[in-house]
Amino acid sequence: MTDYGVALPAAADRLPELLEATVIAEDLGAGLVTVSDHPYLPSELDAWTLVPLLLARTSRVRVATNVTALPFRSPSVIAKGAATLQHTSGGRFVLGLGSGGPYDGLPGWGAQWPTLGEAIGALDEAIPLLRRLWSGRPVTHDGAYYRLRDATAVAGASPDPVPPIWVGAFKPRMLALTGRHADAWLPTNAYLSLDEVPAMQRAVDEGAVAAGRDPSAVRRVFNVMGVIDDDRPPRNDQLLVGSAGHWAEALTDYRERLRFDTFVFWPVRGDTRRQTELFLQTVVPKL
Repeated sequence: MTDYGVALPAAADRLPELLEATVIAEDLGAGLVTVSDHPYLPSELDAWTLVPLLLARTSRVRVATNVTALPFRSPSVIAKGAATLQHTSGGRFVLGLGSGGPYDGLPGWGAQWPTLGEAIGALDEAIPLLRRLWSGRPVTHDGAYYRLRDATAVAGASPDPVPPIWVGAFKPRMLALTGRHADAWLPTNAYLSLDEVPAMQRAVDEGAVAAGRDPSAVRRVFNVMGVIDDDRPPRNDQLLVGSAGHWAEALTDYRERLRFDTFVFWPVRGDTRRQTELFLQTVVPKL
């Protein structure tokens, strides 16, 4: 079954819009609300502070980081925060996770690793470590990037369910680790060519098979940036622009040909509240 969500603005000057759009999304049946996690952007609020606010204002919709940049937070702190959010929300938190990017500017902001290659290696190590930290048992770990002694991130019972980990990935090494470890692949149309997607899907599949996993265990979630507007010239590339019918036709193709099972609408123009209404009331019913 296809699921639908929205990516909402984390900008400080759009906080009322974010809060109202979150409630609208839940009321109109969205399965997911996400906020970007760019701590290095001065215009954006901190996602890990916004997420509990959004969870507290809703009762059903899941809320995700889209996506957390691992180099700014240790796995033990991420695991503690995610476990806390699961306990306090009734299991509605989704951990979107990645290496951060574009990476060149991140070390200057305090990223833990000086190169993207090291950040990817750390992510490969961190995902299994996160799941161990959610087990409720003390974890001792002596890895290439992280060292822990008798650490646990769980206050009380282990989180139920364990927070799903969705990885934002585009290049071969990241796609392979997504297949190896992740619960979902979470790319964005603005950062790829649609023609590349079939090969990227195969890379995720191959990573899963090499790790002894069934590729179907990895959900395929697509961030779709664009705008729903009858008056704009239609586009279907690194932005999706046009009428509700144009959107429905494109998303059907993304589902049937490109194998995505979940779509997160990321409005790039206009009032997010109105764009959210248009997506859930005029596009989704056509699917």
